[in-house]
Amino acid sequence: MIDRDAGEVEAELTTTIVPSQYRDDGSRKREPVLPGMPKNTMKSCGCRRHALRLGADVDIVRPRPSRRKHALFAALVGLAVVVVATVIRSAPARGELLVEKTSVLTEAVVRKDFVRKVSVTGSLVPDRVEWLSAPTAARIARIVVRPGATVTASTVVVVLENPDLELLALEAEQRAASAESARVQLEARTDAESRAQAASLVSLHADLGDARRHADSSERLSREGLLGDIDRHDAIAKSAGLAARVTAEESRKSALDAGRARQIAAQAAEVARLREIAAFRKKQLASLEVRAKIDGIVQDVPLENGQWVAMGALLAKVAGPEKLRGELKVAEASAKDVRKGALVRFESPAGMTGAVERIDPAVVAGTVKLVVSLANVPPQARADQAVSGNVEIETIPHALVVGRPMGAKESGANELFVLSADGKLAARTVARLGRGSPREIEIESGLREGDRVVVSDTSAWDSARTLRIR
Repeated sequence: MIDRDAGEVEAELTTTIVPSQYRDDGSRKREPVLPGMPKNTMKSCGCRRHALRLGADVDIVRPRPSRRKHALFAALVGLAVVVVATVIRSAPARGELLVEKTSVLTEAVVRKDFVRKVSVTGSLVPDRVEWLSAPTAARIARIVVRPGATVTASTVVVVLENPDLELLALEAEQRAASAESARVQLEARTDAESRAQAASLVSLHADLGDARRHADSSERLSREGLLGDIDRHDAIAKSAGLAARVTAEESRKSALDAGRARQIAAQAAEVARLREIAAFRKKQLASLEVRAKIDGIVQDVPLENGQWVAMGALLAKVAGPEKLRGELKVAEASAKDVRKGALVRFESPAGMTGAVERIDPAVVAGTVKLVVSLANVPPQARADQAVSGNVEIETIPHALVVGRPMGAKESGANELFVLSADGKLAARTVARLGRGSPREIEIESGLREGDRVVVSDTSAWDSARTLRIR
C-alpha cells in the first residue's frame, strides 16, 4: 500500500464513500467496517484517524439519539402542561383578589344579649388627700420624713424656720402682757376713786341728816317763839342744800361707776385682742413644724433642705390608704351615653368593679372626667395606679352581634367581606350596623346568624369584590 498524506485520504473520503457493513444483532446500533477487515475492528481501533492512516474508505460515525433523553424531554413537557393548567385554573377571576389566610381575621355572627360599653382609662386616687402647704414664707430647716413613709396625724413631716415670725410672736406676747398690766392698773385706780366717792357720799348723808334734824328743831322752836325766823330759814336752807348736794353726788357716783365699767371693759377687750394676736403668732410659730394631719402614707415631698418657700407653697402630699376611688376619662362623643350609677368593669386590674358617682360637666382635651366608687379592690392596688375598663351603658336582648370590623360605622350601611361555606372565598356584602361597643357591634340587616365576617383591616382591598383566600 502506497503511503499517502492524511489530507489526501480525507479529501478522497469526501467524494468516495464505501457502503458500510453493519452487525445484524437486532439492535439499531450501526458500526462501520473496512472491507476485508474483521468486524468490530473499527470499534477496537477507537478512531477514524487510524482508518485513514490505513488508507481505507470509511463512513462518518454519527451518534444515535438516546432513548433516556427522549423520555426526560417528554416528562418535562407533561409537567409544564400540568403547571400551566393549574395556574390557569387557580388564577383569580376578574374582580377577585388573592390574599393569604394569615392576613384575614374573621368573627362569627351570633345572637345573644348585647351589652353596650364605652372604653375608659384613668388612675386610682386616694379618697382622702391632704395637701400640706407653707403657713408663711419660710426656709426648709429639716425634712423629717420622705415619700413612702407611713405617718399619723401628729407626725411632723417638714420643719420650717422664719426669724421674723419668731420676733413678731415675741412682740405680740409683750403687747398682750402690757395691756394686761394696764387693765390691772385701771381697775385699781377706778376702784380707789369709787371708794373715795362712796366715802364722800356717806359723809354728805351724815351732814344731811344733821341739817334736817336742825331744821326740824328750828321749825318747832320758831312756832314756840323761841327762835327767830332768820335762824329757822337758815336751818331749812342748809338742809335743802345738803339734800341737793347728796343727790348730785349720787348721780356723779353712778356716772363714774358706769364710766369705770366701760373703761375696764374696753381695756379687757384690748387685752383679749392682743392675747389673740399673741396666740395667733404663737400658732404660726408652732405651724412651722408641718404635721401630716391625717393617718396615711406620704406621697410626695418636692423639697430640699435649705430651700426657701413662699406662703401657700406645696410642701407634701399625704394620702389616706384606707379607701381609693377611680378618676377615669371617657371620650367626649361617648360621654353623652354615660349615666350616674352606671356599672364599670375594669380590665386592669382584672376583677375590680365600680359605679359612676359623678360626671364632670366640663370637657378637657376632648375627654370628660368620671369619678367612680370602687368595689372588689385588690390588695395590690395603689394610689396613682393606671387602670382601664368599660362602662356598661345598656343591654340589648336577643341581638345579632359580631366582632367589630375595623373601620365599621355605627347606625349605617357598611361593606363587609363575608366568607363562603368552605372558607375559600369572601364576597363583599352590604350590611346595616346598629349600636356598637369597642369590641362588638349590633347587626340590623344584611347578615345572618352563623355568617363569618372579615374583621381585620380591608382598606388595601377596596378595589376587589371578592377575596380568594389561600
